[in-house]
Amino acid sequence: MKDNRFGFGEQIVPLKAPIDAAATDFATPYVNLKNALHCTFVLYFGVTTAASADQNLIVTVEAATAAASNATEVALPFKYRLSGATGTDSWGAVASATATGYSADTTTIDGKVLLIDLDPATIEATHGQRGSNFVRVVVDLDAGNTVNLIGVLAVLDPMYPQVTVLSTS
Repeated sequence: MKDNRFGFGEQIVPLKAPIDAAATDFATPYVNLKNALHCTFVLYFGVTTAASADQNLIVTVEAATAAASNATEVALPFKYRLSGATGTDSWGAVASATATGYSADTTTIDGKVLLIDLDPATIEATHGQRGSNFVRVVVDLDAGNTVNLIGVLAVLDPMYPQVTVLSTS
């Protein structure tokens, strides 16, 4: 994200507003990585509450061959990094998650940011199917979760950056 001012040179895609998901699992819309060099998902956790400490949130990343749910969805392994609490300027080490995902502890995740790093060049090999360039984040919430404020966006490094940023207005 070098020299990213007002989104120029990057493609920033809002995927989920931080609306309370309660105990309802959710999947973001798919992001097309066909013309992207890289993708970083940013998950910002607000208040998360569960009935007991063992009721974690499971974050996975799926790839598919189309921008709609279909039988080609495959969970991917990924690299991630977790921030310290809001207001601190600290980050944990880069770590790896298997295709089963990242388990977020509901007792400690409040006010933290999870960065998920994807290299589009590795997705097709992992997925096993040509054209599997659509990716999304899936959050599996335990039935005991009562409050889950989570916002998600994707930051893409476009293969062919434009002078003018993509805009809806």
